[in-house]
Amino acid sequence: MRLFLSVFVLLVCHSCAFAADKRPNVVLIMADDLGFSDLGCYGSEIETPNLDQLAGRGLRFNQFYNTAKCHSSRICLLTGLYMYQAGNKEMAKGVTLAEAVKTAGYHTMMVGKWHLDSHPVERGFDRYFGHLSGATNFFTGDNTFRLDEKPFVVPSTGFYTTDAKTDYALEFLDEAKATQKPFLLYMAYNAPHYPLHVKEKDFRKYEGRYDIGWDKIREQRFLRQKQLGIVPAETELSPRPDEVAAWDSLTPQEREWESERMAAYAGMVDCLDQNIGRLMKRLEEMDVLENTLFMFCSDNGACPFERTRGKEYRPWNPKSYWTYDVGWAHVGTTPFRWSKQNQHEGGFA
Repeated sequence: MRLFLSVFVLLVCHSCAFAADKRPNVVLIMADDLGFSDLGCYGSEIETPNLDQLAGRGLRFNQFYNTAKCHSSRICLLTGLYMYQAGNKEMAKGVTLAEAVKTAGYHTMMVGKWHLDSHPVERGFDRYFGHLSGATNFFTGDNTFRLDEKPFVVPSTGFYTTDAKTDYALEFLDEAKATQKPFLLYMAYNAPHYPLHVKEKDFRKYEGRYDIGWDKIREQRFLRQKQLGIVPAETELSPRPDEVAAWDSLTPQEREWESERMAAYAGMVDCLDQNIGRLMKRLEEMDVLENTLFMFCSDNGACPFERTRGKEYRPWNPKSYWTYDVGWAHVGTTPFRWSKQNQHEGGFA
């Protein structure tokens, strides 16, 4: 967490040191339950060209830490303090990033998952769209959706949370331009947190890609990580956990199910990247892309929780509720051991 704190102290000081027309805009993006190796620029086979482009033009951290769980990492990210130092979900003992930069004249906006007490507009954000809950149905939402502080009724058709959050971010950016102030945009996507709800076109793109199984996919990711310099050449791959079966020992039906739910997950990550591409395009149209600092992180490692229900429904059906478990989570955390909620590298790197 010390890295979080130093980033934001530098940011606030930097914003105070320049005239308003030269100060950088800031886009802070937090993915949800994204594993260390789940982006192309970290070795993944999932196609993430927009995030890869940002990584290619910037810095990739391999020792940047969260707290291995959702709400605690969000507290640390927003305040630069450990969870209980900040006052837990109330953050009563801390100042949020939005509150800090607002005093320096920044226009502040948030879209996405809050998962804390109070409300974003009460903690320094001028505009907000998203859900206050920790997880939600990607197609039907829940009763915690808000537009600013007012309840938001999720449309009965044509709604998908990852797209909707970007839609509102683009609207907020148009408003920010009119203020002629530098801006902070915090995008707390719920993807790729379960349920593994994916649009059919994104699922079809990855259908069958995971038939070779988690053992080979993990080996391939590890090799790419070495080629990319993400891990030192002498690094050894951690072993498959005892509770995870060798892929070749699964029945054909088990392999088909496992391949499908990883395809659903991959489609969600792909869609996340597509939406970041939409954001980058708008910033380029506004002629502010080159003066915008992007920061991207995840709240914890890949999620190992088997909580599937509605398995009989396809993952683009709102009635479905697929998750994956430790088999694919172990792939997401390549090359590390363990995953979300554990204080090992796989949980918080």
